[in-house]
Amino acid sequence: MNRLLERRRIRGAIIAAPIVALLLGFLVIPLSIILWGSVEGEKLTFSHYARIFSDDTNFSVMLQTLKVGLIVTLLSLAASYPVAYLLTEIKSRALSLVTLFILVPLFTAFLIRTYAWMIILGRQGPINNTLIWLGLIREPLPLLNSTFGVVIGMVHVLMPIAIFTMYSSMVRIDHNIARAAQILGAKPVQAFLRVYFPMSLPGVFSAGILIFIIAIGFYITPALLGGPRDAMITQLIVTQMTTLLNFELSFASSIVLLLVTIGVLFFASLFIPLEMIWASPGVEIASQKPRSTSRFFGDVKQALQPILTTFEALIHLVTKPFLTRKARWLWAYTILALLFLTAPLIVVFLLSFSSSLFVVFPPPGFSLQWWVKLGHASDWHESFLFSVKLGCVSAFFATIIGTMGAFWLVRTTLPFKRALFLFCLSPLMVPVIIIATALYMFEARIHLLGSFAGLVIGHVLLSVPYVIVVMAAALRGFDQSLEKAAAIHGARPMQVLRLVTLPLLKPALLTAGLLAFLTSFDELLITMFMIGQQTLTLPFKFWNDIKYELNPLLSAASTFIVILVAAAILTAHWIKARHDRRTSAGTGK
Repeated sequence: MNRLLERRRIRGAIIAAPIVALLLGFLVIPLSIILWGSVEGEKLTFSHYARIFSDDTNFSVMLQTLKVGLIVTLLSLAASYPVAYLLTEIKSRALSLVTLFILVPLFTAFLIRTYAWMIILGRQGPINNTLIWLGLIREPLPLLNSTFGVVIGMVHVLMPIAIFTMYSSMVRIDHNIARAAQILGAKPVQAFLRVYFPMSLPGVFSAGILIFIIAIGFYITPALLGGPRDAMITQLIVTQMTTLLNFELSFASSIVLLLVTIGVLFFASLFIPLEMIWASPGVEIASQKPRSTSRFFGDVKQALQPILTTFEALIHLVTKPFLTRKARWLWAYTILALLFLTAPLIVVFLLSFSSSLFVVFPPPGFSLQWWVKLGHASDWHESFLFSVKLGCVSAFFATIIGTMGAFWLVRTTLPFKRALFLFCLSPLMVPVIIIATALYMFEARIHLLGSFAGLVIGHVLLSVPYVIVVMAAALRGFDQSLEKAAAIHGARPMQVLRLVTLPLLKPALLTAGLLAFLTSFDELLITMFMIGQQTLTLPFKFWNDIKYELNPLLSAASTFIVILVAAAILTAHWIKARHDRRTSAGTGK
């Protein structure tokens, strides 16, 4: 085995085989099957595609999807930018605290957050009750089952992603450059708009592309917070597959959504390297030559210079009292943003101790009845244990496959490395509904549909890209001289891997495994298509109960999950901090 590993080509083939087999066997081939099925195979008919654009209902759903995706993207970017900017300015302790308040909502299940917004936006929810108490309205506003509800719910889900995506780019910008511009006579607004903001645009653009791709593939939030007029293409595909049994039309709808995604990514590639969207240091992007589109933007900027100068002067007059070095207004805004992100979780927590038999906010009294019922609810226990089992198995295989894939991408010399890197991240680019549809047809053919193995494969497919991103970043910063020193002293390749490399990568492995577990634990669409007659996963159990009735038992279950997520994040942070202290202490010696 050691002799084989000493040969580079054989070693590269061994570590690449799992990720390549997974993506070819359970992504490329299934997508080819639904593409072939959308034209009815050898008939090569495009009638189903024509129906999407000729039928008023189908076409309006497509337009609604794009409209909501664009609105959500713009609002998420605008709301997240100040928070991402503040994160680049504050010190480590404050950074850890603010980050914690963003991470907990980020890793809390979509269903739990959407359930919370169903309560907040309801006729008896906090918003309507407050407005009535203030005398601003007489009757509750129809906030639920509306476009407003869908947009608010989606922005809440996507804001943490936008914050961290922009922060990963903005943290590399030296703030002293903007301060130098002020020393040379630029006003604070000019220094920001002409120096800092243009340098942050690649990160903003990356976040925008990522959010838009995720938004047009949303299913849970529009299904629960929207009305019939707010249906998005994912809901249409699910209805065509599960209710109407019109598989060919659902295939065509999936391919159209995939083509829109590819078009968006192609547009993004004209401005930034696509790998930058996922903020991975696994591929060098700093050496990229300036793109031809930058000349176009330069010409536009020069033509609009008089308008921009007037705009800057007006902004300066308005914002001058707030632009101080202490950035109190920025802290105030960030606190409001964090309150927006955590308020749904607080509402759910309070309702879990309600004395009412119904969802009423604020709770009329304190009671532990719902926690007692949750403790005796065997169906919830079974779903929870099955989800934990599924998450652990999926995380185990995803961590192994993703780590091997990261070694392949970072440690080996490959032609077309950028293309291969993007290929390994392709499950992140393809909307989940398309993957679910494709896997459903493929696993039905190979008799894996409804089996635990088939369910694990689907969850591993979605989890692997997160592992690759984390492990590629860790490997890029790994000191390979330690491995060379071990090899010089007689260690075989497997010994070096087992005794040197993996122990030093332990924090990254734990982070990658946690991300894979949480991805599996939160997954609904893949489960809906693949689960068959197995025990319902916790998200699927939530989904069925939310559609049937809202009750405080859901709040108790949600609170329990939020507590587990917070504990997992704190544990991961503690392990990383402990490892960093040991490493720094060892270096000092």
